Amino acid sequence: MVLGCLSISFAQGLQGNVQLSGSASVKATGHSVTLTWSASQSATSYNIYRGTTHGGPYTKVGSGIVSTTYTDVQVTHNQTLYYVTTAVSGSNESGYSNEAAAVIP
Repeated sequence: MVLGCLSISFAQGLQGNVQLSGSASVKATGHSVTLTWSASQSATSYNIYRGTTHGGPYTKVGSGIVSTTYTDVQVTHNQTLYYVTTAVSGSNESGYSNEAAAVIP
């Protein structure tokens, strides 16, 4: 299932939007979710958060990501995972983006 687009509201000098999209896919070695997004102005890295309930709570599963792709390999079958992301610039981190869901078969 394709993840929905996410928008980030930035705080403390971070401006712009992160568009997060991706898909849940099954690989020969197991399940994974790959997220991709467009770079955000002023962001030097991104953090990825995941939850098992719509609306959170979320746990940080990736931090200091400097590329615009993240693959979450810590997933199992028959679950729905919810992702949000934040943009980071120095010691400043934006608020959570809108949520996107991945249904793992």
